[in-house]
Amino acid sequence: MPARGDHEQRRRDVARIAADLIATGGLAAATHRRIADASGCSTTVVSHYFTDKHDLVNATYKEVGDRVTSRLDAAVHSADSMQSVLEALLPLDEDRIRDWRLLFTFLGLAATNAELTAEQRTRATTARIRIEQAIVAEQEAGQVRTDIDAEATGRFLLAVVLGIGMQALFDPADWPHDRIRDTLNRALADLSPGSQDRSDRRPNHRR
Repeated sequence: MPARGDHEQRRRDVARIAADLIATGGLAAATHRRIADASGCSTTVVSHYFTDKHDLVNATYKEVGDRVTSRLDAAVHSADSMQSVLEALLPLDEDRIRDWRLLFTFLGLAATNAELTAEQRTRATTARIRIEQAIVAEQEAGQVRTDIDAEATGRFLLAVVLGIGMQALFDPADWPHDRIRDTLNRALADLSPGSQDRSDRRPNHRR
């Protein structure tokens, strides 16, 4: 951790270290002692920035969410296709696989922790809005059909990403990168201009 810096930055530094420990050893690995050892500081320093394990877990979950959102934001602003935007959320490299492990580690807690529930809801909403923004931008560029509803399609695509990500995380042998990309491409096939409109595909229905 840096020798100097504000309180919030130091909390984030500790949360990142906790995330590394949780990604490899689960929640039980994020003890004050292990975090202190990995940080090169004392347990007193860790305790100074987090009131208890609950506070540490919540901060770590937020830190992971911030990292995923930053990755998605970068893709939305620089990607040349919807597929590239959605791939930013999928477990296609070690960093993203790590974040998916952390996501599922925390989801069980989020089901019964009001603060984590709110954080997860916010993250999902943010991801959907970013996907909608990418859809609208590509509609304006003529790369996505203009007759589809961006919000409904964003919800559909986020659900697709979550489904693919879960399966790829737990069964990577059955979900190599080419299968992940092919499945995603199939979900995106109806968005391209000139594609046949399928009335049974919910995202193509205006609300």
